[in-house]
Amino acid sequence: MNQTQNPIYAMENFFYPESIAIIGASSNPNKPGGLPIGYLLNKGYEGKIYPVNPARESINGLKCYPSVLDIPDKVDLAIVSVVAADVYHTLEECVAKGIRAAVIFSAGFAEVGPEGLALQQRLTELAGKTGLRLAGPNCVGLLNANNGVMATFAPVADLPPVEPKVLGFVTQSGTFGTLIYNDCLYKGVGFSYFVSVGNEADLEFADFLEYMIHDPGTKLVGGYMEGAKDTVKLRRVAEEALRKEKPVLIMKAGSTAAGSRAAASHTGSLAGSDSIYNAFFKQTGMIRINLHTEVIHFAPLFQMGKPPKGRNVAIVSGSGGRGVTLSDCCETLGLNVVPLRQETRDRLESILPAFASTQNPVDLTAAVMTRPELLLESLKIVSDDPDVDIILTGMNFQGFDSSHPLIREFIDFYYHIQNNTDKFMLVSYFVQPGSEMDSGGRELLQAGMHLVFDWHENIKAVSQLATYYETLQKRKQDKYRVQAPGVKKPDLSGLLKPGETLSESAAKAVLEKYGIPVTREAMATSASEAVSQAKTIGYPVVLKVDSPDILHKTEAGSVKLNLKNDDEVRAAYHEVISNARKYKPDARINGVSVQEMLPEGTEVIVGVTRDPAFGPVIMFGLGGIFVEVLKDVSFRVAPLSPGDASDMIEEIKGFAVLKGVRGKPPVDIEAIADVILKISALVTDYRDSIEELDINPLIVYPRGIKAADALLVVRK
Repeated sequence: MNQTQNPIYAMENFFYPESIAIIGASSNPNKPGGLPIGYLLNKGYEGKIYPVNPARESINGLKCYPSVLDIPDKVDLAIVSVVAADVYHTLEECVAKGIRAAVIFSAGFAEVGPEGLALQQRLTELAGKTGLRLAGPNCVGLLNANNGVMATFAPVADLPPVEPKVLGFVTQSGTFGTLIYNDCLYKGVGFSYFVSVGNEADLEFADFLEYMIHDPGTKLVGGYMEGAKDTVKLRRVAEEALRKEKPVLIMKAGSTAAGSRAAASHTGSLAGSDSIYNAFFKQTGMIRINLHTEVIHFAPLFQMGKPPKGRNVAIVSGSGGRGVTLSDCCETLGLNVVPLRQETRDRLESILPAFASTQNPVDLTAAVMTRPELLLESLKIVSDDPDVDIILTGMNFQGFDSSHPLIREFIDFYYHIQNNTDKFMLVSYFVQPGSEMDSGGRELLQAGMHLVFDWHENIKAVSQLATYYETLQKRKQDKYRVQAPGVKKPDLSGLLKPGETLSESAAKAVLEKYGIPVTREAMATSASEAVSQAKTIGYPVVLKVDSPDILHKTEAGSVKLNLKNDDEVRAAYHEVISNARKYKPDARINGVSVQEMLPEGTEVIVGVTRDPAFGPVIMFGLGGIFVEVLKDVSFRVAPLSPGDASDMIEEIKGFAVLKGVRGKPPVDIEAIADVILKISALVTDYRDSIEELDINPLIVYPRGIKAADALLVVRK
């Protein structure tokens, strides 16, 4: 990469330094200050290496310097391995030397408590003032497998690289990250870069992720994350990854309450809500994984360079039981085992024995053992079915000589599918437990075929790949572009008072400023005024107490519905006020809100919560039991695009209700999306002012929508 092509070229000093100083260098090859020297020498790093230690004259045959300031030449990267108390002074010397990047191994900072946090904050301030970029502290370092830059003390630096080097990996856990690196290499996944970010005093997870996304040699990016430091930056980086068509697979820890607490204590990051992280990954196209083994299975399928064009699967198996279990696995993991066309089944019936099944999954039965050519013939027929996107099959050539013509025919067919059709085919190969792969299997591997040995993990990888390419195509549409904010945002200065919970009338006034339809209503401070307002609005009406101190008006007995005449309104007014006084004697009461009685419609809820990591997050769901008991809701992080709003609506389980059930017409889904987008604009404009917002219920009709009630809490 170079300056003209890459907006983050300044980080090149970490990965392509022409000279490296190891400050706190040790003559002990097993200590953090000694290990990088050995790794750099052994891995063929071609730049200059400068050990720094006032107590040594040389280390590993390299001249040792008392201070970094004593090095006569330019230094691009410093590796810092000194006690925590000496790190700040060491970095000051790096700044004086003109060094632009430093990797800090040293521990004893934010991870140990308030005193360590204070030390770390000084490092952050120094980086901000001077432009010295920092990785760490409390990290195991980083490596570039392309050029032998081993700025790490992790033993994995000794491992031989694997080709092709396609994966860049960032981790918030140094030790666990190195275990992932080790296992991925062992399973054949090659790394371009590996970075342990440690406490992220300066550069953080998203910064290194961004660097790898811009690197032309890195095709796939992965990471282990406990909590995002800057979610706005992470979102921007994820969107850039989509534009560059580079999948990002994130293993996000802390999905349970216990895990979230452990993550917070480990890195000091704000873990945020796990359900909101899920929504964020979905919104930005990042793939959330539960185990690092998912990277191991995803990487080779992605490297095939041919995405599934859809989710429709055909299974061809020599075992009925295997076919059934694969069908279950596919459906569970989001793929569709579709019926084969009748023409396909007729062709299969013409070659298979009568007791075989031509349904999907296709069961060749044990006949394939005596007539192995049935597998290839059946696959050719199934591959012609236009409803099939993905073909799954299993095989072995045990007892076949590697020169058997059927093996060559199968290889030719595999590459025909790969190169000349729009089908995606996955082939498993059976190996006897405790045995080596037979010569037929070795012949397939030598021909470059990708064989799988774990169906569940690979079917999951196919589903993830399909989801990624669906997202990639979807996000290219104009409706997934976040609309630019208006030239002038509505003035809410008189309404959003810090620390206040707004009354319903004030909350609705905020909604009206953003063009959200609300009930026709008026405030009354006497029974006679309530009657007058009711006549103006038109019967029937609703009466509600209006108070910033009574949030649950129904519980207070201060809501009266479907009032049809003056006498009912007069009596209801006194009852609402009396009940409110009994419920909360010290409540501030603005009066009674007289509102139109809305006709029956479908109740939905649109809300906003402020997540500690992501800021304003928008929620949507059906009202009543759907949200209260079943928790059937969707989330997205503000700001939203029109496509995001539509996705929120469509992904709830109760979406069928909105489309119309039991003779009811569909509701105005566009109106719901419009309200969601207007709420997104509101909380984006006033990001630092709104703590919580609920429109509940929001009544939606076949045409039109109205907010019947609203709650808004202003940040302190």
